[in-house]
Amino acid sequence: MPSIDKRDYIDDWEILSVEGVQNLLLAANCLAEVRNKNAIAPIANRLQALLIKEVEQEYPYKFDSEAASVIVNAIARGWKNDPGTLVLLKQRLQSHENIWVRQAAVGEIARGWKDEADTLPLIKQWVQSDEDTWVRLAAVKELAKGWKDDPETLPLIKQRAQFDEDRWVRLAAVKELAKGWKDDPETLPIIKQRVQFDDDRLVLRAAVQELAKGWKDDPETLPLIKQRVQSDENIWVRQAAVEELAKGWKDEPDILPLIKQWVQSSDNSDVRQTAVEELAKGWKDEPDTLPLIKQWAQSDEDWAVQSAAVRELAKGWKDEPETLPIIKKRTQSDNNSDVRCAAVEALAKGWKDDPDTLVLLKQQAEFDKDSWARLDAVEEIARRWKDDPDTLVLLKQRAEFDEDSWVRRGAVQKLAKGWKDDPDTLPLIKQRVQSDSNRWVRQAAVEEIARRWKNEPDTLPLLKQWVQFHKHNDVRRAAVLELARGWKKDPYTLLLLEHPFFYLR
Repeated sequence: MPSIDKRDYIDDWEILSVEGVQNLLLAANCLAEVRNKNAIAPIANRLQALLIKEVEQEYPYKFDSEAASVIVNAIARGWKNDPGTLVLLKQRLQSHENIWVRQAAVGEIARGWKDEADTLPLIKQWVQSDEDTWVRLAAVKELAKGWKDDPETLPLIKQRAQFDEDRWVRLAAVKELAKGWKDDPETLPIIKQRVQFDDDRLVLRAAVQELAKGWKDDPETLPLIKQRVQSDENIWVRQAAVEELAKGWKDEPDILPLIKQWVQSSDNSDVRQTAVEELAKGWKDEPDTLPLIKQWAQSDEDWAVQSAAVRELAKGWKDEPETLPIIKKRTQSDNNSDVRCAAVEALAKGWKDDPDTLVLLKQQAEFDKDSWARLDAVEEIARRWKDDPDTLVLLKQRAEFDEDSWVRRGAVQKLAKGWKDDPDTLPLIKQRVQSDSNRWVRQAAVEEIARRWKNEPDTLPLLKQWVQFHKHNDVRRAAVLELARGWKKDPYTLLLLEHPFFYLR
């Protein structure tokens, strides 16, 4: 079985993707093709034990949703006839701490043992009374999908859509109700009720979307969605309502004037921003659209609206002769840092080959008075101009001398990722561990050294040294975490984990 280093397949939160268990999955897929498993019983038993151990321990990294789904599926599919498999799945959905594993177990039981006498009663029980939100949610989906014609299914889905205490379960039930029972006479009233009275923004948003999608011609739908734009307290609901109006009623004579009106006079910044985006997307060829977008990109008093207009101008009118000058001017001289950031990103993405672009971004990276604008420029330069000879110089300079810790931290991370083999990179990052004044920069530097230079002969001794002798507690703690993450079997690490307070004084 091929060896895989799981560290290559984790995200910033140390969650493992499906590629990190692909060796086990490949073996499980091969086993599934074998007709006579008795002939390879020792191998099958060993693989089953490895898969179960992987699910039960999730060590040292937790699964993401896809990894949990495929590995639970591999167990259920490969050993469906083993009576212990169903028992194991039921145990995992009740006690496993990973929500994705619990949901995957519900799905495998519902699909793999659908014809078992106690499966449907069990699914119904989970829908109604399981204390775990994620088990109820998965059970709602499986009930709607697998037993749509059972006489108790629709009443249960309706009940969950209206009365479940958890928003995720109500949300799932609303979606299943709209998808599977659109013609039921109670479905539309329930959806309208959720649009008007649900106290959760995610459920409200989903109900608005389902109402617009499924009941566009109902005489109450358009007024209800307009009402959400005007009066809903939540940004996400208002934005969804604007989006649905622009998408579903584009040809209604009063919608374009309404969209323009909202941009110009709504007292909600998020409504105005979304209306700008929808206007640019849906009415690009209207004669008033481009002049309005230009106006808002240059002079709107709301930074979110102005930023949205900058992005839409760059995206939709790249070849318009006035577009690039407007973007450049916003990059250099806009009073708001968020607008400057939006302009920097638009400039880097859309006009990389313009001779002024890199010059402008370098100026922003070094001299913009706002740290987030400098960081944005640094990241764009590192991403798009890696081969420019000045880029490495700029990153080193920002990593050492920028007055803001987040810019220094970002520059350290970009250096480690893109210029690992430069002879100055590792010494510079070590220097940040020793002398940077900010804990987050020091911590990021420790993490980068431990992960990018793991196989360097002095990395492990250096981490041990920092654990024992570094003057900053945050560096010592970061070094402990990296030892546990990358050298968990090292005798020093084992000793350290047994007696942590001796070192972390």
